[in-house]
Amino acid sequence: MYRLLLLDDEEFVLKGIQRVYDLPSYGFEVVGAFSNPLKALEQLEELKPDLVITDVKMPAMDGLEFADEAKKRNPGVEVVILSGYDDFSYAQAAVRLGVSDYLLKPIKKDDFIAMLRHMYSRIEEKQSREKSYQVLQKLLKDNWVELKNRYYLELTESDNRDEELYEVLCDQGQIDFREDVFLLIKMDTDSLSIAGDFMSEIARLTQEAEMLLADYGEVLDFFSDESLYFVLYRLDEERYEEVCDTISALVETRRAEGIDFPLGFSYIHHGQEELFQARNDCVRRMFMKEANIDESSEANPVKRQELNLTIPYVEIENLFQAISMNDPEGIETSVNRIYVFPRRNLPVLLRDYVSSISFLILLRIFQMQNKYDARGEIVSTQMLDLKYLQREYPSMEEQKALIRRLALELNQLVAGQKDAVPSRMVQTALEYINEHFSENISLQEVADNINISKNYLCDIFKKEIGVTFINYVTNLRIEKAKDYLKNSDMKMYEVSAAVGYNDYAYFSQIFKKNTGVTLSAYRKKL
Repeated sequence: MYRLLLLDDEEFVLKGIQRVYDLPSYGFEVVGAFSNPLKALEQLEELKPDLVITDVKMPAMDGLEFADEAKKRNPGVEVVILSGYDDFSYAQAAVRLGVSDYLLKPIKKDDFIAMLRHMYSRIEEKQSREKSYQVLQKLLKDNWVELKNRYYLELTESDNRDEELYEVLCDQGQIDFREDVFLLIKMDTDSLSIAGDFMSEIARLTQEAEMLLADYGEVLDFFSDESLYFVLYRLDEERYEEVCDTISALVETRRAEGIDFPLGFSYIHHGQEELFQARNDCVRRMFMKEANIDESSEANPVKRQELNLTIPYVEIENLFQAISMNDPEGIETSVNRIYVFPRRNLPVLLRDYVSSISFLILLRIFQMQNKYDARGEIVSTQMLDLKYLQREYPSMEEQKALIRRLALELNQLVAGQKDAVPSRMVQTALEYINEHFSENISLQEVADNINISKNYLCDIFKKEIGVTFINYVTNLRIEKAKDYLKNSDMKMYEVSAAVGYNDYAYFSQIFKKNTGVTLSAYRKKL
């Protein structure tokens, strides 16, 4: 119920509004009815109305003057003006003052009711935004690292910018780049097999990459449970190849140590709105390497500037989203939207472009089927050959039919992983994590213990918990460390080991990054 204040110098109008209209049924409670605007102003701060309905012509102070003063004392209040004067200058003044509505007397009942409904929806929407904003501010204060990570991850992987979160992050100074030139680096970590602590190794890899990249510009990192991302911005574009060589050398060093993972670089982009496109650069170039295709060779089916056409990345993402969500209709819709080119007499260049799109989708299916442990091949390695694709499926319609069939097969494979109730699976996963968080725990290990694929666990974990697995375990370890610091005399390195980090130096950095203070500073302030 929202708070309503009525103001009119004629008592019968005040009583008439309350008698004719069942105001509570429209979501409003009258907290004050005044015929004197000065008295109304005196009680304005105490009554805290959400909506003021006021006449224009009144003694001592007219309705526009009252609205101006009310807005100064309570900027969030909504004001509706009732006037018997059909004067455009009044309406203009009302607009300048931020008045929400302007009704002419005599007021029709339907118009007044429509105004009440409109104002209720307006206040409801505004307060909902304010509550969300306050929640985000509190969350940001408590855990801005996770929210910042979530913002950039959504923008990069889904091309989705959370406007409310963006505003909060901006207010807190947590948005690192907007219009800068940047390079995106993607490291896929979902298939890593590490003998030591998985999360410590990820932290070490992140730190080493950041240190190397810092020589070339500003660095922003964020991650999912499957990938590490590094944005290098404010860089000298002429050093692009040098940056790529430097990070490639780091990956080669890790490979020599038995830690191997795919690496992808984007081209140079401009502004954070191009993160999704940059991520697709990385994915495409990873695919090229996996298929053993030299990007600069004639065999490359997807050259960046060969065609003056745009790869439909958004629709390709929608296709795989539909596959993950077991949505056959969505699959059909996405396939139809991807293949929207002329059906006859395709020029050779356009034919190659269509094949390039099919090739990209086949690579994605090939990669995804392996994540879901397919027993039979949906996409064979033979299909990952552009010449084979064009020979066996020469027309666009044939390639479209092939992609539709394979996407539905992959959908059935994914759906087979989803027979159990996700919430129960997540609960079982959380129980296992809470019991083993201080050990060398990984997403793969948790998935193995509840008998589902790692990829599916990753999907439902993010959907139902709202954070990545890595951040969940990290936060759990930090909270436990806080408890040790507060309620025990354990030394700092003992606290580190007790929560799962054998490397005290790395744990110290992680603790400070997530809390804003060092371990010793945290203990001192208790």
